[in-house]
Amino acid sequence: MVLDTLSRQREHTSLPDNPVTSLAERDLRWRRLHDAMAAEGYDALLFAAADYRGHKGSLRYLSDYNLGHRYGYAVMFAGEEPVVVLPQNLEADRRPATGWVSDYRFPYNLGAGLADILRSKGEALRVGIVGLGQVMKVEDYLAVTQGLPLSTFTDASALFDRVRAIKSPAETRAVREGAYILDRCFDRLLEIAKPGMTEQQVAAEMFRVGVELGGEDPLFLTMYAEERDGAARATFGQPQDRVLGVNDVFTFSYEIVGPSGYWVELSRMVTFGEPAASVDHIGRAVALGMDAAATALRPGTGFDAVQRAVIDAVESQGARSAYWSGHGLGLDVLEEPWVGLDVVQDGSKAGAVTAVEPGMVLAIHPTLWDEDTRAMGYMANTYVIDDDGAQTLSRHPVTVHPIP
Repeated sequence: MVLDTLSRQREHTSLPDNPVTSLAERDLRWRRLHDAMAAEGYDALLFAAADYRGHKGSLRYLSDYNLGHRYGYAVMFAGEEPVVVLPQNLEADRRPATGWVSDYRFPYNLGAGLADILRSKGEALRVGIVGLGQVMKVEDYLAVTQGLPLSTFTDASALFDRVRAIKSPAETRAVREGAYILDRCFDRLLEIAKPGMTEQQVAAEMFRVGVELGGEDPLFLTMYAEERDGAARATFGQPQDRVLGVNDVFTFSYEIVGPSGYWVELSRMVTFGEPAASVDHIGRAVALGMDAAATALRPGTGFDAVQRAVIDAVESQGARSAYWSGHGLGLDVLEEPWVGLDVVQDGSKAGAVTAVEPGMVLAIHPTLWDEDTRAMGYMANTYVIDDDGAQTLSRHPVTVHPIP
């Protein structure tokens, strides 16, 4: 179906008239994708998605279809409505009531079905694949490329990353919904956490509050220093039956999908009583690092400069930050941009999005270690970038929170 020209030109103007699942929001996204396709000379984009955190947001961004199981694809031709292509056993899966896409197909063989759809526009196409390196199944890639030997297939993941990195006003409102839920969850943690509880008991209550308020797919991690082979190191993982003690530092990271499908993140350090001097010190170092990042997150600033601002701030306190300090958030839990990945790990991994722009949504989470005191520090906030810089979405201060 060819898009109506006037529909494609409608701008996203006011939030009440343009919620994140509106047809106006759909048209805005499709127009941006069609413009990017034209700029890079693609005849078609093939979107690959899988039911894995970080690998299914492209399909929802394009079609409002939330992949609940297995894997799926979508094909978008220049100037046309996309086609959603799913395994046959997902034909009974619930489709969004928003009606963004009318053409759903369930071929017996997905690779052959994708090749047939592409071939309907010709034998010699230039096709960009979103998710080529990490998401698309090898057997489907081989079926498509062997089925259209005259066509050219290249990785278009960077194209998509650049488009979705800039959120619309409706998207940032959806992010704020999720941030409100996380704040309420932390309110509850401060009410119920006490020595003698297990990590799992605390997490269960956080899950309950998050789901009751409309959150989905909660990801709750706990962090602490662990002795192994005579050496201490920072660790993280799923909540266990570890009993919290009076002298423990309970550091948690809670990520959740809000009611409209957007990921948010919040992390704080909690103690039972006043924190020890070493804990207070590493907590203040984390806070300084996050404040340095928030100050640096102004439109036009490179993300490498943001990472270096974090490093300078925490090293002034004698702590060390050897981990990259943040990333984009959206319909996937990990999106571009990467904040500092090229600085601390791999100089070639700056990514497709290298500078701050208004409309970005970012998680900032410096990870610190003090070798002398064997103290670890970690906290996280979700930020929305506007013309004035970074706006934090949590009302909870970045500090160690003592529970009397």
